[in-house]
Amino acid sequence: MGQHEVVGQAAGRMSRWVYLLIGLSVISGGCGSPEVQLSKAGQACKAGLLREMALLTTALAGPVAQQDWDALQPILQNCYGRIEREGGFVPFRIVVLDQNGIVQAVFPESKQGKLDFSNYDPTRMVYAQKRKVQALLYLEGKKIFIFMAPVLHNHQVSGAVVMGFPEEALEKWQVSEKEFLSIDFNN
Repeated sequence: MGQHEVVGQAAGRMSRWVYLLIGLSVISGGCGSPEVQLSKAGQACKAGLLREMALLTTALAGPVAQQDWDALQPILQNCYGRIEREGGFVPFRIVVLDQNGIVQAVFPESKQGKLDFSNYDPTRMVYAQKRKVQALLYLEGKKIFIFMAPVLHNHQVSGAVVMGFPEEALEKWQVSEKEFLSIDFNN
């Protein structure tokens, strides 16, 4: 075996490793980007919203699972009042969806009827993956930032809670639109 053959075999083995490493880096890169380093305001926003969402989803779990829609308004009023008293990240609206993505309750109350969010991408993600999501939507030409989480009962999604915030809320919290939308609420 000549020197060129040995070098050629070594190069062939090395190129397989290079291809493997490149392939793994492409695959792992496609699984999600690393969490963006949050500012102190972003960290406070994440912690506060997670705390408030836990309050809401825990309080609503039983009634939503039992489809006791009449019980929702007093629970939402109580949770909203607590968030206000604690000086938290007070949403301008809290919406409760049933297991089909249909609005069953809104607080403060609104006369919008039974809106259907089942075809909305964030709703699909919450229901299919049992993950919290945030998104930006436009309502009457204004930016509304939402934070949505599943309501779980026996590890099954029985509904979802949506907290809505106007653009001014993010300014008050000193959290940019880009930072809010990059927060990983599942880690």
